[in-house]
Amino acid sequence: MNDKIMQIPVSDFLDSLKSGYEEYKIALENNHDESDLSHIKGFCTTIEQILASYGGVTKVEMLDIKKPIIGNISLRRKEPAVDYDVPTYKRKQQD
Repeated sequence: MNDKIMQIPVSDFLDSLKSGYEEYKIALENNHDESDLSHIKGFCTTIEQILASYGGVTKVEMLDIKKPIIGNISLRRKEPAVDYDVPTYKRKQQD
């Protein structure tokens, strides 16, 4: 196994994030299906998490890039309609 550490400048990640937002905007405008949009959303949120965790980039800094491109569109996963804190057998009884 190769134990080399990758060193990627934060600016490269920020450029990738901006490109992801632009790709999402274009895909939305061209009515891409939900599967394609979800793939792009996942890419963007992964880059956001890396930047926040390891790059010292704040949410405000990321929003400054995001807002002019896609506004306040959330790329996060939607909350499940199911309450997974309730055991399955009880949820089925409620249905």
